[in-house]
Amino acid sequence: MDAISVLTDDHHKARGLFTEFRAAHKADDAEKMGSVARDIFDELDTHTAIEERVFYPAIKKAGGKELEELTDESNEEHHVVDVLMNELRDMSPSDPAFPAKMTVLMENVEHHAGEEEKEMFPQVRNLFSETELKELGMALDREKHVYRLENKTVDELQQEASALEIDGRSGMDRSALVSAILAQYR
Repeated sequence: MDAISVLTDDHHKARGLFTEFRAAHKADDAEKMGSVARDIFDELDTHTAIEERVFYPAIKKAGGKELEELTDESNEEHHVVDVLMNELRDMSPSDPAFPAKMTVLMENVEHHAGEEEKEMFPQVRNLFSETELKELGMALDREKHVYRLENKTVDELQQEASALEIDGRSGMDRSALVSAILAQYR
């Protein structure tokens, strides 16, 4: 997949989770709202990390003034989403303010995703060759694996290593586990 497809798929996944959250809120199911909210946070954390670590630097380097401004604005929008997620993480889903704050978060993300899809992505598609976009897509996928592994506990890493039949996992430190697991995705 090319970079734009990877990121657009992430946007669609977030939108699907937003739909699930709205359904849970309508059903007044605080437990389900909390569960879906955690899934939303995981997806958004991963998505923003790969954009900030891989995608934005690549397009800032290759693009002109307009793309530089769009990436700067996107980074600021990510910051607002991070603030909202941190506030939500400190709240109980049964708090009456929780759904309202989640709505603000979802509206911010939907605005951001729409802006990228309508303004940024067409410019990026014109800026990069098909081969470059595919290479960038592979880099984004790899960074997803890296980010998700960085955020796992050692026990979770050991379980994943075991599932991948990586030898010597019990004697490996965190860094070695991450490296061994990543080698399986090459």
